[in-house]
Amino acid sequence: MNSMLLEYSLIFMVITIIPCIYRVIKGPTIPDRVVALDAMTTVIVVMLGIYSFVKGSAFFMDVALVLAIISFVGTVTVAKYLDEGVVF
Repeated sequence: MNSMLLEYSLIFMVITIIPCIYRVIKGPTIPDRVVALDAMTTVIVVMLGIYSFVKGSAFFMDVALVLAIISFVGTVTVAKYLDEGVVF
């Protein structure tokens, strides 16, 4: 039962990525695309966490943590660039 619930949650996460991919491709503005990409990386981090739990491996949690940090820094960098025109 527990593994079946985890499999269904992974399937649900894959389904939730589809609107994010659409918004990244067809987004009318750059901020829409950045928010969609940030949401997509958040879903991927959750998927990696669930997969790490299922497989019992801490390696995937390390990958999820690094991806979350890179996503946060990238989102802040793009937001600063769109606001001020320069990054540094």
